[in-house]
Amino acid sequence: MAVGKLFAISLMLVVVPGAAVAAQNGNIQTEKCPGPIYNAKDVAQRAKIVKYADTSVLTKVATEYGFHGKIRAEGVLCRSGRVTDIQLTQQLPRNLDEHLFAAISTTEFKPAELNWHSVSQRIQFEFSINDSGESPIDSAAAAGRLVEEIDIMGNRRMTKEEILALIKTRPGDPYSATQVEADLQALLKTGYFDKLFTGVTLEAAARGGVRVIFEVRELPLIAEISFEGAAQSEPAAIINEIARLRVDLQIGRPLDPVNLKKATEVIEDYFRSQGWTNVKVEAFAGSLMATKVKIVFKITGTNF
Repeated sequence: MAVGKLFAISLMLVVVPGAAVAAQNGNIQTEKCPGPIYNAKDVAQRAKIVKYADTSVLTKVATEYGFHGKIRAEGVLCRSGRVTDIQLTQQLPRNLDEHLFAAISTTEFKPAELNWHSVSQRIQFEFSINDSGESPIDSAAAAGRLVEEIDIMGNRRMTKEEILALIKTRPGDPYSATQVEADLQALLKTGYFDKLFTGVTLEAAARGGVRVIFEVRELPLIAEISFEGAAQSEPAAIINEIARLRVDLQIGRPLDPVNLKKATEVIEDYFRSQGWTNVKVEAFAGSLMATKVKIVFKITGTNF
């Protein structure tokens, strides 16, 4: 993604009769969406927003607290017609999270489709609350200015310090589009970040310099891998074949959709080599928590 303005997705719709959000012991808990959950790029027709979230109460309460700026959250546009699995991607003061979740739950949408069926789709929210912050600028406008600040946004598992250790741009340096792009590529090469949703935004800083914002989306870590159907009798052999062909799909590693697709192809080839015909492999990634997923491979075919 080129350096410049990073546009966050602010889609999310669901008619929610009654609150899908509850506060328990100070923690916000939301309804969970059952079944496979897809990224927008993996569905045939993306979810379509019918009515955007009503943020009037959220804005009112935020104003009373003196809060201003952007609020970001993630969730699922569940095929049931509800926004579920809502997760904050930042810390909020007091009980703003409660009002944020309630606002998101007023979103209405038409579910995504895949293979002529309604499916569930991950989504990102971004709300600007009393935001009169600095204006985004492009690389040309940043040329010749000093870097005043470097910010990391969207990280959940990795700390800001761990991410900063991977880049070379520092406050006080003259802004360099070449170096910032190299920093972005360095982050992506780690394999821990989603290439579609990780980028750089530039803003004019308070003293005439530049604020460089690395906005990241961490890929979830693989917590479990299991098999259904034909593969249940020999999971170890399949795992070994995936590793032998150097496909990076193993417990503890980030889930890269590209590697997931490669793994399905490896499994299909493996069963064909064992004499199976009409082999079909489907991979499903289900969220165990905000940063971890379980991978299930469903294998069908005929063995003579």
